[in-house]
Amino acid sequence: MQDLKVTSWQLFGHDRLYVNLPDGTAIGWADRGSGTITVLHPRYRDAVTDALARQVPDLPALVGEEAPAVPPGPPPVPRIPPMRGLRRRGAAKEPGPLPDAPDAQVPVPEPAEAPQPAAARRAAPEQTAALPAVSEPVAGREAEPEPGPEPEPAPESGPRPEPGAAPVTMRRPAVLPALTPANDLSQRRPGNQLREQLGETGAGAFVRVATGALRRHKDTDPRRGALAGERRVGAELKRLTRHGWRVLHSVPLPDGTEIGHLLIGPGGVFAVSTEHRPGASVRIEDGTLRVDDEAPQPYELDGRPGARRAREALEAYCAFDVPVQTVLVLTGVTALEVVAVPAGVSVYREREVSALAPLAGVLTATQVERVYDVARNAEAWLEA
Repeated sequence: MQDLKVTSWQLFGHDRLYVNLPDGTAIGWADRGSGTITVLHPRYRDAVTDALARQVPDLPALVGEEAPAVPPGPPPVPRIPPMRGLRRRGAAKEPGPLPDAPDAQVPVPEPAEAPQPAAARRAAPEQTAALPAVSEPVAGREAEPEPGPEPEPAPESGPRPEPGAAPVTMRRPAVLPALTPANDLSQRRPGNQLREQLGETGAGAFVRVATGALRRHKDTDPRRGALAGERRVGAELKRLTRHGWRVLHSVPLPDGTEIGHLLIGPGGVFAVSTEHRPGASVRIEDGTLRVDDEAPQPYELDGRPGARRAREALEAYCAFDVPVQTVLVLTGVTALEVVAVPAGVSVYREREVSALAPLAGVLTATQVERVYDVARNAEAWLEA
């Protein structure tokens, strides 16, 4: 509905944006102070959010997601402001409108302290016995306000939605600095920290890589195998982008560590870490890990800080909850048996990462893009 009108309203400490139909009828509003949206009828839910999005460029920072559907109910009836009391200015109080029935008889009160004006004394008895339902303004009476699209709320009461309206309270996120090429993480490659340790970045990297390829059969540095595993996992995660997922690699944290990969999509957000165990047969069971025929060793999966720190960083700049789960990918193993893992933790081989592709129902497409825009900004991770 392109003909909706969005008007700004500021009074009594409130700062709102009202969405009105062409005839002036209010169908919803957004409260900037409390971060709430109120939709007066479910049929206008999408129209209200679209109109606010056109008016306010940073709407995702205000509402975060579309307002949920409200229970069915009767269409809202515009409320008329209460009639103000009559002020006596040297004359008798004029009779007010009839309470309900048009034929009701309203007696004219007799003033005790002041005589009736001459115009009232000359009025015929039958004219003062019955009055119309709405009287015209007279001298000495304040002009009553015209009913608008929404009455001004009292300062102490605040807005009161009509029956059937469901206000949506969102968290007001922090303001993220603008994205620049210097702080954009979308161009980082898998295993960035390992590449720096192995000298595969900067000037002469091509020469070092070519030289390393010639003596690879003599190189026993385990970091090269770990880097190869990071690259393979990164390639598998990239294949999920055709299913609506976004992926970042080597997300830096303030303590110098990295989140190996961050996968963002309809199924939620996953902090992916990689372990390279070439030629090993691995069994994971209830807090222990056994490699080949060795004795099981304590192995914590739910205590990894990547998921927790990712959630704290992302929710600081999103107006909605961002659940983050842990994914461990084992590369180079000959066999993997997962008996039991904590809730929110998944363990895969590198080729099994594609099992994440069909997951959905956690984030909407709009939320996926918002989380990705926050996650790719290196400024968002400075306090993680």
